[in-house]
Amino acid sequence: MKTERHYDVLFIDLDDTLYDFTSNSVNAYREVYALMGYERWFRSFEHYYEIYWARNKELWVLYADSKITKEQLNAERYTHPLRVMGVPDADAVGARFWEESMKRLPLGARLMPHAREVLEYLKPRYRIYILSNGFAELQSRKMQSAGISHYFDGVVLSDDIGVNKPHRAIFDHALSVAGVTADRALMIGDNYEVDIKGAHGAGIDQVYYNIAGADISGEALVPTHTISSLLELKGIV
Repeated sequence: MKTERHYDVLFIDLDDTLYDFTSNSVNAYREVYALMGYERWFRSFEHYYEIYWARNKELWVLYADSKITKEQLNAERYTHPLRVMGVPDADAVGARFWEESMKRLPLGARLMPHAREVLEYLKPRYRIYILSNGFAELQSRKMQSAGISHYFDGVVLSDDIGVNKPHRAIFDHALSVAGVTADRALMIGDNYEVDIKGAHGAGIDQVYYNIAGADISGEALVPTHTISSLLELKGIV
């Protein structure tokens, strides 16, 4: 059933909400892993990625809370697996891995299931803005590679204003950019802590894209809407 509230603007997270960053990045990292001969140190790419991903998740939490910089995040996540394995010159090797990855990360074109169909549905009906914690040097290129740039009226990036989701300031900034009040906006994202709690703190209704089936039953905040497929947005807006 469609919501009774009318929205003028939709704010949508990019990575793993519309753009399949996880799959695209794995493909890029797998290529760089082979290019740089990482099999010298790791049992397999999966072994490397397991170590990388565990630390990467921790670092993104710190970055979202403004406890580390973008530069610190990138340095640490690529050197950590090497240090775990006792690789000599881990800092230099990790820096090269990041450099080679940067050439490939924006080239992935895979979208989340039904993303293009839903964007085609939303575009004539709403003004749509990307609202992302992603890095400025990557986000626009990823959108171009995936062929979705034309769907959006604007892009609001934490990297451009120095404030990350879930902090209220970035949501207030997005409302100002879009020229809309909080009660006429809707946030759509896959990250409960960053997208959903952040939007709630700014008075914005939320759609939690829980494609991973995370259990949030113990959380005090119940999202305005929860979906497991982007197609369900058609029944909400």
